[in-house]
Amino acid sequence: MQQATHALTAGEVAAEWERRAARDGLARVMRASQPTALAESTTARTRELVAGHLDRLAPVGSALEIGCGMGRLTPTIAARASRVLALDMTGPMLDLARAACAGLSTVDFHRAPVQEMPVPRRKFDVAVCVWVLMHVLDEDELAEACRRIAASARHLVLVEYERAHVPVGRYSRLRGLADYLELLPGARLVERRELDYGGDLSFAALIELGERA
Repeated sequence: MQQATHALTAGEVAAEWERRAARDGLARVMRASQPTALAESTTARTRELVAGHLDRLAPVGSALEIGCGMGRLTPTIAARASRVLALDMTGPMLDLARAACAGLSTVDFHRAPVQEMPVPRRKFDVAVCVWVLMHVLDEDELAEACRRIAASARHLVLVEYERAHVPVGRYSRLRGLADYLELLPGARLVERRELDYGGDLSFAALIELGERA
């Protein structure tokens, strides 16, 4: 597990993502230094991986998207679930996501950081969380986020960086799949796939979550 070098607060991380929302295109949610073609191809591959895991769970009645950002993956999820609740911690990103999903009547949006998201009375069939937990820097907050995820869904599609060819910035912290499985109560790995992003390695995992205590 990579050690953080800056003790940034959750509020400072959220403020950074509000600033990123003012960028153009995929640079809002991906490295601005990367070529546009790489960002586009990586997004397409990410959609494929997420879709593959969701198809394995079909039919999906309800899905929770954690950290929807600008909504680049939301339509992929909505195409495979009857209802989607998409969360993000910043208003500007949610505005972009709503615009991107304006024609999708089965998607609702709510503002909340993952470590504070409300736990529903009834679990979602699946939660989808793509490159979100790496931005939860505090270990206690990460543990709380994982507890809430496990209490909110029966399955989890989790995509996170595991190894970075280009060092990540101070708003990110790399952890391995084993670290997340340890923090998710009752977690069982169903399938692991991998995604290469310009020399960086991410895992795309389908995880079965335990029953709520």
